[in-house]
Amino acid sequence: MLRYCTYSTGSSHDGEDVTAETFIRFLAKGGRVAPEHTEAWLIKVASNLCASRYRAASRRSALESRLANQVPAETSGWPPLDVWEYSRRLKEKERLTLYLHLTEDRSFADIARLTGRSQSAVKMTFYRAIDRLRQDMQRDGVGPHATLVGGTDCA
Repeated sequence: MLRYCTYSTGSSHDGEDVTAETFIRFLAKGGRVAPEHTEAWLIKVASNLCASRYRAASRRSALESRLANQVPAETSGWPPLDVWEYSRRLKEKERLTLYLHLTEDRSFADIARLTGRSQSAVKMTFYRAIDRLRQDMQRDGVGPHATLVGGTDCA
């Protein structure tokens, strides 16, 4: 849980906060969750909390930028190489699918069970997310032979 939350939020501190909040909610409401659905419930709550934190950070960042009237800083001319930064641009369900499949080595069937979606929907989400990462990285001049998370090639 902590690894996923850290991955999704991009910060170990935020990941710890979200993980703690997930388990606090489980302690408060977990008695109403059937034991066979506990893992799926925890993943869903963590995913929702990560998405909420991301939205709040985006709003805060936009507000700070407007208030400070800042222009984004110039880059050094080097292409961005942080694949995690690209993955943070994905929708939460895409990040969750990538994380569970590539990092946790979960099967598509297992991810479908955990997220309450069909196996074909999970596969489609995974491959669309990989394609989106590939397109974003190539647009920014990274690749075509760059390697994504989990050893998946961009080419």
